[in-house]
Amino acid sequence: MDLSELYENAEEWDKNVPADLIPAIKALRKSFDDAHWQCERVTEILCFSQLHPGIADEDVKEYIVPLQQLKLIVGRAATHRFHEMLKQGTPPAIFKGFYDLYLDGTTVQALSVFRDLAEIGRANEKRLGNPHLEWAASQTKHMIRSNNHLIDIWVRDVCDKQPYDPNEDVEEQIVWMKWQAPRLLTMKPARFRPYVAGTDWERLDAETSLGLRKAFVQDYVLHLEGQLDRVVGQAAVELAKQPKSTQSGAADRNSSQSAPGMRTPVSQHAEGVTSGDNRYKPSKARREARKLNTQDKYKSWQREYHAWKKKRPEMSDVWYSQQIAKLDIAKGSSAETIRKHMKK
Repeated sequence: MDLSELYENAEEWDKNVPADLIPAIKALRKSFDDAHWQCERVTEILCFSQLHPGIADEDVKEYIVPLQQLKLIVGRAATHRFHEMLKQGTPPAIFKGFYDLYLDGTTVQALSVFRDLAEIGRANEKRLGNPHLEWAASQTKHMIRSNNHLIDIWVRDVCDKQPYDPNEDVEEQIVWMKWQAPRLLTMKPARFRPYVAGTDWERLDAETSLGLRKAFVQDYVLHLEGQLDRVVGQAAVELAKQPKSTQSGAADRNSSQSAPGMRTPVSQHAEGVTSGDNRYKPSKARREARKLNTQDKYKSWQREYHAWKKKRPEMSDVWYSQQIAKLDIAKGSSAETIRKHMKK
């Protein structure tokens, strides 16, 4: 069983996307990546602290305010479910409470991105070659699956801190295929087996653990894409209620109009781009795309740096940059270049 099949998308998201739309879509994808990272970090630190009350990891007080902010984002119903889980007090319930809160937070941002993509798609439908809702949903699903690996990392990191073994290859240090999951991940309400007190931290074999990791990644995809399909369906129903002439002329209107059931964007000019701005040339779009590519690259270095910092806090920045330089995310950059940008 290989986790890589869940980590990869078959095609690049920008395939057949007009060049002048790429910077805006990149910005939306980045907003999702940032929200994903924030939800991951807050829930990981606090979940680990509750599963391991005797281990001092980080100052959890720093994450109390971000947790309250996350509760406001997900809303009352999700917050109520979270508190009900924690009230059970068992390790599987604690895990499930924070895992669901993580998914609820990323769902909110995914749906927000979809709404923006739907408006972009509607304003440019003739150029995209697909109905705007279908196009926006496809883009959103690609974005969701691009963060699959973070779910796998989260599941492992709330349970254990990976020991550093200099004899392991880099791939094992990153993917930790030998990890043996605690039995609590198989118990209700985390999964489906009955809860048996005292066996929470018994270990499964590595192969069974890998299947369990895959299951949590799949749950993430099913949850977010299920919520997305619901919103897409609602928008399609509202669109179908409009007269045909209204539907066919919608793509030619000013892009400030919202799609049925969609919100109006706060600022149409946030990226300096509108579908009707003839001054926006493809050359500028390419420059903006390159800029966002560079920002994404730096972001990946920063994430990797923090991951190594947790595993090997005693090492120097030079050592961290040398490890990152060995990975694909280095994209040919030297360790010194990486060192300059991995902490910003």
